[in-house]
Amino acid sequence: MLLIQVANFPFPTSLKDSSLLEAETCLKALEALDNKDELTLLGKAMAHYPLSPRHSRMLLTVIKNTRHVHKFNPNMLLAYAVAAAAALSLSNPFVMQYEDDSSRDSEMSEKSSLGDGDKGIGKKEKSRKKKLKETAKVAREKFRVVTSDALTIAYALQCFEHSQKSAEFCDDYALHFKTMDEMSKLRQQLLKLVFYQSDKGGFEEEYSWTCGSLEDVERVWQASSEKYPLSLVEERLICQAICAGWADRVAKRITASSRASDGENTSRALKYQSSMVDESVFLHRWSSASIVGPEFLVYNELLETKRPNKEGITSAKRAYMHGVTSVEPAWLVENAKSSCIFSPPLTDPRPYYDARTDQVKCWVIPTFGRFCWELPKHSLPISNDEHQVQVFAYALLEGQVCPCLKSVRKYMSAPPESIMKREAFGQKRVGNLLSKLKSRLIDSSAMLRMVWKENPRELFSEILDWFQQSFHKHFEELWLQMLNEVLMEKQESPLHKSSKKKKGKYKPL
Repeated sequence: MLLIQVANFPFPTSLKDSSLLEAETCLKALEALDNKDELTLLGKAMAHYPLSPRHSRMLLTVIKNTRHVHKFNPNMLLAYAVAAAAALSLSNPFVMQYEDDSSRDSEMSEKSSLGDGDKGIGKKEKSRKKKLKETAKVAREKFRVVTSDALTIAYALQCFEHSQKSAEFCDDYALHFKTMDEMSKLRQQLLKLVFYQSDKGGFEEEYSWTCGSLEDVERVWQASSEKYPLSLVEERLICQAICAGWADRVAKRITASSRASDGENTSRALKYQSSMVDESVFLHRWSSASIVGPEFLVYNELLETKRPNKEGITSAKRAYMHGVTSVEPAWLVENAKSSCIFSPPLTDPRPYYDARTDQVKCWVIPTFGRFCWELPKHSLPISNDEHQVQVFAYALLEGQVCPCLKSVRKYMSAPPESIMKREAFGQKRVGNLLSKLKSRLIDSSAMLRMVWKENPRELFSEILDWFQQSFHKHFEELWLQMLNEVLMEKQESPLHKSSKKKKGKYKPL
């Protein structure tokens, strides 16, 4: 395949170099491009969606994550994910949600200068705005989802579509009817697009939706919406997907109780540092997330406003974040590794074997973005071959891979953790086991299973050396149980079930 650099592509209308660089940087942050500027598997799947990269990344992340998480309603999850994507595509529908105080003060100042004949009109207008403001406040509380503005709007959208008189519904809850109507149509289009692309195929199976039909999703969406329907698991999955789509627009709260101030005028807006701009940005008090004031969040865009101080003098512009979603630090590492720098592997906590993923991992300290925000320690797969087999050897001897080894640990010549000590490398039993594991690159249960299918006696003598001489006559029986636990692990049969019951209960004769 002939690859053409984007910068050299013959566009009908030439683009600025800065625009191309910004687009390329965004695609790398979304992990659609790798370090060689080539499409990743995720990037190829995103290319099938005629959407902005952010929205396609968000939807594909939801689809992928449904395959790894259980105990949730997948159809409701997809319905809300698509609604949140639609919400992030249009302006905020809540009336006065981001109207700044200076415009209102200016209006009222003009009204006060009118003649007596217009004073009645000014009072009516003031009363109308006050009533609208109170209505909007009640509406925000009714639909508020404290983790995300997008989910707040998605819930309002579900109620809007469920209402019998949509125009009156918007009046009652201070919503822009045209925006809500457009959002409803976009939601339906996006949902059809997901199923069209999944049926069409052409990319990795993990990015195809297989949990229900289009009718199933619409059925749960159109059900009664008197109560916010998402569980905590479903809500977190969507927030994590939004984090993936906006991973380059991250903001960190500057202090735990920071408040923005201009001169003597102090507002209730929380102050943040954005990964995109040098100036401080602010979380508006009308954002759904303002109650919590999360340490980390992603935002859709920045909106600039002006605020007057107590003397009525207009201050400099202030940037407020729009379309905010609270995120967990671990999500930044999982969904935006290209924006992270990792410390060398930590010795405390020590490396370990993760049975859930069947990988050996180490702990590192990540820093994120150009301001190098330090994140909580995170575990990553070990990349060094020698270290991989060393950690796996420890897990194997300790009984994490073959549970039957736990009950015979007292018969070992040395404790399993000794294989992790540098001074033990000169010992024969340590060197032999590590050498054999490294020669076959056995660093997981899957690899061990593959090797034992080829040769059930592989590693027999190397593991036997770890046991006292008096136990050797019982080792053959132990070995058979080890083989059974590893080789039968993936089979669903009565024999498999009975062997699982016996795990960890070996008793030598």
